[in-house]
Amino acid sequence: MPVIAHVSDTHFGGPPDARDRAERILAHLLEMDPRPDALVVSGDIADHGLPEEYAEARAVLDTWDGPKIVGTGNHDVREQFVAQFGPAVGVLDVGRTRLVMLDSLVDAVDGVRQDHGVLDADQLAWLDARLAEDDRPTFVSLHHPPVDIGLELMASILLRDPGPFEQVLRRHDHVVATLVGHAHTACATTFAGRPVLIGGGSASTVTMDAERLPRVWEGAPPSFALHLLHDDGRLTTHWRAL
Repeated sequence: MPVIAHVSDTHFGGPPDARDRAERILAHLLEMDPRPDALVVSGDIADHGLPEEYAEARAVLDTWDGPKIVGTGNHDVREQFVAQFGPAVGVLDVGRTRLVMLDSLVDAVDGVRQDHGVLDADQLAWLDARLAEDDRPTFVSLHHPPVDIGLELMASILLRDPGPFEQVLRRHDHVVATLVGHAHTACATTFAGRPVLIGGGSASTVTMDAERLPRVWEGAPPSFALHLLHDDGRLTTHWRAL
């Protein structure tokens, strides 16, 4: 039964305790026995996209000595990310399971960060080809949720034009779920007839509009997800806050 650890939104260089929070998650994963089979980190690795932030992130994430795949988010700067972590898209084979990482980052315009996400036609064609070449159960990961999740703060900065992405996923029945970040909350929804699982927030938690809590709750404990793919094809997700 493959177990995938899913961490998101570490924001190194942002909150003063960003490193400590990420280290707590990694330490917990490393203490598990047995450990998860792979680690997915679904973007916003750095808060400002600075080289020193990625160096710090690399030092922490490299304490995980098992298989891992790391992606970009809207706070990341692709050039600096690639210098530390390599290509922003890729495939990780983990036994009878596959992980495909996409890059939904939109480059800054005139120095202004773009917080919404996009998957262009070339990347969707690449995804379609990767899904067609192997029929193992596959998790697809990107930073931006492709559907509304009921948070006003996120409503305008989700994945834009998700229709073509949905069409690709629907062509491939072996896609188990889409793993995303961005929303800094532990929640689940559906897209293309499959689960969309948000990996929580390492650096902070974004609360629901109706909750009488800070909208971006930096005092909330860091959270992450553990996705268990059962031998009969069922998927179970456990979220943890440390």
